[in-house]
Amino acid sequence: MSQDDNDNSKRGFKVNDHRWWLDENADLDEVADAAKASRPTYIEELEAQLEEKNRTLQEFIQAHKSSVSEMDQVRGRLEKELTKRVEIEKANLIGPFIDLLDNLTRLHQACESGSNPEDVGDGMGLVLKQLQEQLKKIGIEPISVQGQRFDPVTMEALMTAEVGKDKDGLVIEEIRPGYKLGDKIVRPAGVRVGVCK
Repeated sequence: MSQDDNDNSKRGFKVNDHRWWLDENADLDEVADAAKASRPTYIEELEAQLEEKNRTLQEFIQAHKSSVSEMDQVRGRLEKELTKRVEIEKANLIGPFIDLLDNLTRLHQACESGSNPEDVGDGMGLVLKQLQEQLKKIGIEPISVQGQRFDPVTMEALMTAEVGKDKDGLVIEEIRPGYKLGDKIVRPAGVRVGVCK
């Protein structure tokens, strides 16, 4: 019996030292089991809740990965469809202009072969009319500028001319025609603007 045990028995109680790390012969598995058994139940509840939250989080992560994968597939399909539709629309748009190219080629050949200038002029007039009709079909319209007040959105002032007060800021001459597609300006009209000095 050790001195400490002797002292404790004289006092009427006995101290059992449960510090396992001081015991060289302690079984670590037994210590771990004892620790688990002695934990309060609220810690076990918290651990169970934590496991449930982790499981839910993993489900959300997996669902998110699946959703991102699906969105990538949808995006890829839409891009392919859009590219295909753009190519079809390009072909539809270009088709009529190929006829114009053929007519211009024939007109050029007629000029080189020394055809009658009046016939060449008539041919040019027909090709020009055909081009204007094709542009109108796709929605391109000329911008009306003659006698209008200068508008920097639809017009570009290429030159000015000195005028009286009544024509100050008005378009005097259209130098280069402008075109619009709906509300969008394709090319502003190049104009000579009257300036009062």
